[in-house]
Amino acid sequence: MFEPTDDGGRMVYRRAYGEAARLVEIARFDHCFGRDFAAGLGGNAGAIVAEVRRRMGPSADPDAVDSGINDALAGRSPSW
Repeated sequence: MFEPTDDGGRMVYRRAYGEAARLVEIARFDHCFGRDFAAGLGGNAGAIVAEVRRRMGPSADPDAVDSGINDALAGRSPSW
């Protein structure tokens, strides 16, 4: 489990969680619009993971990003 050591790690986790949670929620509806819906990811977990990693960028802590994505995909509340 990801344990942030600073506020920066918590912020990366929360941003990744929010991005993934939004994409999961949009996959449930067929009447959405905007950038997230236009990505056409559907409910494909692998595509959501790849898209959130892309949006977070290479400088983001990969452990924090993956932890946030995993919590969102599992339907858990954010840890941090």
